[in-house]
Amino acid sequence: MPHQLTNPMIKEVSGLFIALSERSRLKVLRTLLDAKGPLSQGAVAKASGLKQANASKHLAYLVRAGLASREPEGNTVYFSLVMPLVGDICNLVCGHVSERARTTYKSLR
Repeated sequence: MPHQLTNPMIKEVSGLFIALSERSRLKVLRTLLDAKGPLSQGAVAKASGLKQANASKHLAYLVRAGLASREPEGNTVYFSLVMPLVGDICNLVCGHVSERARTTYKSLR
């Protein structure tokens, strides 16, 4: 049975979709999803193709949104994905986008 969406739940869900609406944050999330464990900010930046400052900004946003966690260890901070469900959401949306592209391509032939 689907959850009844109360106004506070709608606000929370909206915040998650806002967090997922930015291309660079999606790159960071994909990097964290593909990781075998926690990654440093530098490793996230390198793997996602973002500059350090940009990766830092998006990691902080994802932590505030509750999608990633931040664990300091000595002089390094490591980030992990908190909601693996994000991968399922991304796969679902990517499947939809692929299907739309296939349908559009077929209609042009």
